[in-house]
Amino acid sequence: MESTDRGVSLRGYPNLSEAARILGVSTATLSRRKDLAREHRGERDQVLRAVEVMRLAAIYRNRDLNDVAQNLIDLAERAGEDARRAVEGEVEDFFEERELGSEEIAGFLETARRVLPQDLYAQVAATITAEGGNIPALIGGWVPGSEAD
Repeated sequence: MESTDRGVSLRGYPNLSEAARILGVSTATLSRRKDLAREHRGERDQVLRAVEVMRLAAIYRNRDLNDVAQNLIDLAERAGEDARRAVEGEVEDFFEERELGSEEIAGFLETARRVLPQDLYAQVAATITAEGGNIPALIGGWVPGSEAD
């Protein structure tokens, strides 16, 4: 199958070797992951969507997320304008999902207030509410399923 559910060709996405290079890990490391969301491009070639590569970049932390994003966009550009736009959209969606809104920050501070000693909570609150202060980006990693999976 040559297209995704968005109707865009899979040529704009990296195969496992290209994704491993972009992430700064070995192809073997990448291919052993049980949570890898692969797309099939032809009979043998497997590719990863940009959002999947970005998720893995946040987990591995070998390369700056902005560098990974740019590498993905550059790779997609070789496949055409539609592929580049699709990858840019996925990358933008990834970054938008990682940003915490005011409700999430308020929830974080409320949890911190309940579980931390008062002096430590005051430091956290001062850091978060300071101009330009923010909570580190969330990381979604692999959670092992039950034995039945």
